Amino acid sequence: MKRVLGILSGVIFLLVLNLTIMPRLSSLHREVRKESFRIFLSPGLEKWSSFEFRVMKAFLYTLNLRVYLGKLIEESPVFPPEAETNIIKTAEVVTTINPYYYDIYYICNGFLTWDFNNAETANKLLLKAVKYRPKDWFFYFMMGFNYFYFLHNYEMGGTYIQKAAQIRHSPFLASLAARLMYTSGRTEIAIQMLRSMIRNIKDENWKKSLSKRLEALEAVLTIQRAVEKFMRNMGRTPVSIEELLEKGFLQEKLEDPYGGRFYIDEEGNVKTTSNFLPKEGKGEIE
Repeated sequence: MKRVLGILSGVIFLLVLNLTIMPRLSSLHREVRKESFRIFLSPGLEKWSSFEFRVMKAFLYTLNLRVYLGKLIEESPVFPPEAETNIIKTAEVVTTINPYYYDIYYICNGFLTWDFNNAETANKLLLKAVKYRPKDWFFYFMMGFNYFYFLHNYEMGGTYIQKAAQIRHSPFLASLAARLMYTSGRTEIAIQMLRSMIRNIKDENWKKSLSKRLEALEAVLTIQRAVEKFMRNMGRTPVSIEELLEKGFLQEKLEDPYGGRFYIDEEGNVKTTSNFLPKEGKGEIE
């Protein structure tokens, strides 16, 4: 009898959700730049009110987040500040309702790191992921990448990628972890890690975003190698990328996919005027 009452209560809850909250969400999606994403109770109350429908509720809230972010991307490639809060809030609720739900972790990690430069919060979320899904090597891999690329903590990056290698039994990841411990070629390692991430992620928006970043980093690496060869042969830093082209150290002029211009600083480092950030008003996914 109690089980029947529980199921009936859950059905009633979902009906209320569809009749009251979901219309409100549709309105929010149409005015995402004007309002915040305020739909949740506390994570604990959300979990308690889910009854036997935790999996479905976690799925619906994650789907809602996807739609919300998709609408924002349609309006501008640069997210408004409140979007970060909404992502974190959704992650807290969904991972409390159903901490085993894979999608919420990798979606939130992707946006928090690349779009909001908040790798610390992303890694806290991924720590929860590995607690409940300890056999999923990709979560350890993402943590390692975050430590390496965003936080510049190569030792921690190597530690987590080594854990990923042990779970997946991957010699490539084990070798990558060792290199991270004693890294000198940051761009080259980042390219290897991005390629691995692109092969394993499911979300097409994130895959497109990472592919563009990979293209930019590959261009940087090509120019950087040309700079290093120039310095070995000429004994000085090249004045410009044009000099690399004129003297045959670089075969073709490479374009920044973010619309910026590559240049060489006084120390011989390759940089870009875009800083790998999307331009306002382009209306495309970055």
